[in-house]
Amino acid sequence: MEKYVLQSLVLVLFISCTNQKPQPVLSKDQTISKIAIGSCAQQWLPQPIWEQIGQQKPDAFLFIGDAIYGDWDGTDVFEISEATLDRDYARLQSIPEFADFRSKIPILATWDNHDYGKHNGGAEFKHKELSKRKFLDFFKEPQNSERRYTPGIYDATIYGPPGKRAQIILLDTRWFKGPFLLDTLDTKARKKIGKVGKYIGNPNASLLGEQQWKWLEQELRKPAEIRCIVSSTQIIPDQKGMDEWGNYPNDRNRLFNYIANSSGTSILLSGNVHFGEISTLTYHNKPIYELTSSGLTHINETYGNAENKYRVGKPLIDLNFGCVQIDWQKKNIALQLMNSEGLAFEHILNF
Repeated sequence: MEKYVLQSLVLVLFISCTNQKPQPVLSKDQTISKIAIGSCAQQWLPQPIWEQIGQQKPDAFLFIGDAIYGDWDGTDVFEISEATLDRDYARLQSIPEFADFRSKIPILATWDNHDYGKHNGGAEFKHKELSKRKFLDFFKEPQNSERRYTPGIYDATIYGPPGKRAQIILLDTRWFKGPFLLDTLDTKARKKIGKVGKYIGNPNASLLGEQQWKWLEQELRKPAEIRCIVSSTQIIPDQKGMDEWGNYPNDRNRLFNYIANSSGTSILLSGNVHFGEISTLTYHNKPIYELTSSGLTHINETYGNAENKYRVGKPLIDLNFGCVQIDWQKKNIALQLMNSEGLAFEHILNF
């Protein structure tokens, strides 16, 4: 009986917390000049970083995964349920800095493994329908949204008038994700070559799934001057052997090919790794950049010090968030990584 009373109290707290203030919505007519990004926020830790993000006055914030750690409480791993998800989302909403930020800045979100509900989880996860419903409810997705009625939570919207169109594409790297392929090298051998993960590329598996690929191909045919393609996991860096696109080489190359054949300038935005960095490569004579920002509440020095031959500058191994600042007059984009002291690293590219 006590268990059900507690669950009811948690649900009441969740409902009251998430309905305290309306969440602002980004207008499709708005010209976007600054987008903030971030990922990986453990709901039991303080989150003062939201005040710093708010000071940047972004047009929107992209939550790139692990808004909560829904399958872990900092000590134990457990199987999610409706009650545990309600509890954990309520805990996030109860953080004053987040609640205040959310009441002022539009948030667009996709998930990673922990808010999906299973560490490194993919298509096999049995609770993904429950996870999806709770995720979309928390981020106030309209009840008539297509995201509620199609598999996964991928989404795309174009903002701004012709000449200043910015397309934001939110990919889903969990719902359709095929199995990892384990590396045959042992831990010692992997460490010797600077590899921190235990996976290798699986040429027979897909990360996005064919349904999402067909949708993405159509979205990239739409005219836009700038495209922000959001993935919870890293795309360009492929050497760590972690939960990343490098484990799905066919999908990784397919994405680069789609981008190379699309109009406008595409920026990849990712999280997951608990540090920040900027990466770039050239594919079919088209430069592609990726801004990774991860670690709103915690960092991982081992991941940050892992090799990345595509990296621009140095990694930011600190609590961080990122900004994409668009200057439509000068035709340039500033990719920025920020910590508690302000701007830590910036790379400017023209479009």
